[in-house]
Amino acid sequence: MRILVLGATGNVGRALVEAALAGGHAVRAVSRSGQGLPVGADVRLGDLDDSSTLTSALDGVDAVFTLAGHAGMARTLADAKDRGVERVVLLSSSSAPSGNRNNAVARYHIESEDTVRASGLGWTMLQPNAFMSNALRWRPQIIAGDMIREPFGDVALSVVDPADIAAVALLSLITRDHQGRSYRLSGPEALTAADRAEILGRELGRKLSVTVLPDEEARDGLAPEYADAFHEFYRDGLIDETTVHPTVTHLLGRPPAAFADWVRTNRHLFTR
Repeated sequence: MRILVLGATGNVGRALVEAALAGGHAVRAVSRSGQGLPVGADVRLGDLDDSSTLTSALDGVDAVFTLAGHAGMARTLADAKDRGVERVVLLSSSSAPSGNRNNAVARYHIESEDTVRASGLGWTMLQPNAFMSNALRWRPQIIAGDMIREPFGDVALSVVDPADIAAVALLSLITRDHQGRSYRLSGPEALTAADRAEILGRELGRKLSVTVLPDEEARDGLAPEYADAFHEFYRDGLIDETTVHPTVTHLLGRPPAAFADWVRTNRHLFTR
């Protein structure tokens, strides 16, 4: 199988490149930097917001993995169809099933799904919960001390390993069995930020604690429409990222990775 991975240096994209190569597939990996990708990938530079930079990367591939929220998507998918690409897998989000186009974050995911459905390609939508790798945002705080300040940290989330998302993406790319499907993806348990910090601290040999930021402080540094979006998610209940979904187990024939598993694999990223 010849697979094109757009956004290949992202958390899911990189894991997908690694999994596809391990599975014996030919992989073309596109990102703005092209840095740090596995040996064996055909690395290309490109910008998802500028479809003209992706045209040549589409030649000779069977399936495409892409990301939501990029201006060049419609043109890129049209070019893909013209070049004989069979199917596309979109990394969407848990916000898309809400159908709420008034929410800034949900809107761009919904619009991206609309674009994919209209492309004429076989498609699969992946709608994951928050990533386990979001814990990497804590790294500067952990280096500085044992206290983590986290917005909405009191909300229990069944966070998901990007490698599990990548495994489902690969399955959807290499067979027709998943065309026309939208998959909600989660990890195996709902954990608050304090729960995740305890697991991380145990692995690091430290006692980490969490302070939940006041909701108004959680808005700092965000554009108002995005601050409103996350408040709607986690305070108004627009999305549910607490429920554990059986999708990963059903599709992959194994349980999804636990947060403790992800921490053990990525422990080195939290050290100096």
